[in-house]
Amino acid sequence: MAVSLDQFGLEGFFRTAKRAAEFIRRWVGRGDVITVVSHVDADGITAAGVVGTCLYRLGVPFRIHIVPWLDEDKISELASEASGPLIFTDIGSSYMDSLARGLGTKEVLVLDHHPPTGTPPPGWVEVNPHNHGLEGSKDVSGAGVAYFVARELNPGFKDLAPLAVVGAISDIQDCFPGRELRGLNELIVKDAVEAGLLEVAHDLVFYGRETRPVHKAMAYTTTPFIPGITYREDNCLAVLAKAGVEVKVDDRWRAVRDLTEDEKRRLLDALAAFLAASGHSPDLVKELVGAVYTLVREEPWTPLRDAREFGSLLNACARMERPDLGVAVCLGDRSRGLEEAMRTLEEYRSTLAKLVAKVQSEPGMMEERDHIIVIHGRDEVNDRIVAALSSIISSGMVSTRKPLVAYAFSEDGEWAKVSARLPPTRPKVNLGAVLREAASRCLGQGGGHDVAAGARVPVGELDEFLRTVEELVRRQLSP
Repeated sequence: MAVSLDQFGLEGFFRTAKRAAEFIRRWVGRGDVITVVSHVDADGITAAGVVGTCLYRLGVPFRIHIVPWLDEDKISELASEASGPLIFTDIGSSYMDSLARGLGTKEVLVLDHHPPTGTPPPGWVEVNPHNHGLEGSKDVSGAGVAYFVARELNPGFKDLAPLAVVGAISDIQDCFPGRELRGLNELIVKDAVEAGLLEVAHDLVFYGRETRPVHKAMAYTTTPFIPGITYREDNCLAVLAKAGVEVKVDDRWRAVRDLTEDEKRRLLDALAAFLAASGHSPDLVKELVGAVYTLVREEPWTPLRDAREFGSLLNACARMERPDLGVAVCLGDRSRGLEEAMRTLEEYRSTLAKLVAKVQSEPGMMEERDHIIVIHGRDEVNDRIVAALSSIISSGMVSTRKPLVAYAFSEDGEWAKVSARLPPTRPKVNLGAVLREAASRCLGQGGGHDVAAGARVPVGELDEFLRTVEELVRRQLSP
């Protein structure tokens, strides 16, 4: 498995990961209570799970906080509550100046993959691929950065590699041809496969390929969003009938894994014809075939068996304000925590289905401008779900090169939570840089990766913010 990364950059990254592991060993020896702070998404939850599992195995007392962002109030709260060292996972690098001001006297590790801003204070360690010429939006996730530190702590911690694979998949880093993970993520996949914990195959990537009847797996697939198929079981059944694919055998529902190669081919052909007849690009079906990552030690017929389903479960917990359930599952809870997380997932998917239908049907909710497409969520979309909504809608935008910018108001009506995504055509736009600059001009905070970014701005500044975003996108697209 060849890793297409600069060796010098890899060596620097691994040296920093080793240094971070040395810090943790020192803290273990002192018996300090360690505070872990991570981002409120599936990658952040898996990253916290990796670090939390390491600390548990080392016999260290620890607390985990899952947060949506880091502002002065949150940093001040952490400063007063944390008596010992802090480890930031999947968050921190974009807030380095604020962290330095609020926590400069603390012992801190930052294990992140977002583009860094600012310089860590003396004595801190920041493990971040961007500092070594690597790409954090596709080479490695926050969970992956945490995993490489875990591997330096103890080679036996390689059994955490599947969690890091889930983190990368959740962060849509399977963006290479064939829906594969590459870069540093390849090394994680290799560790997991060699440990007998992961299998990789080339197959249909419908959601729930092992656990759901094939028509439901099609309907629940949101990456990519398939117009007329996603959330439409009736159309799914019609396409399957057109393809001559039986959905039941002897009163038993068939899953995607039960289909023959010929049935899969016929199904893709029927889907392409359905999309073309509906006025959509049939090329979208190419996104439905790719690498499938199976966690072989997890129980069959559970959402933890498939990496993409596992990630969706964690994302649901995060967006439905139950990140504690996701963390519990990552720490090994396979009983009550998993059962409650699965119920949360069903509630989340139902909520998303209604929102997607609303965006597609309600006039004015989606607006196409000269250089961007805007979803006006206002107070009709929960701000916790706007990121998932933007990911789903953008994944089906194969016929445009315009970035998608979605927003929703906070519960108090004072802030607009913004989520931006590039369409699959991947125009040469750095959304992280765009949202960072636009938010800073409008009294807010913003940043992220080139392909996916977020921001938080006062509602009164929203119109100006959107105008600024469009102007910055226009400049980047100009030759």
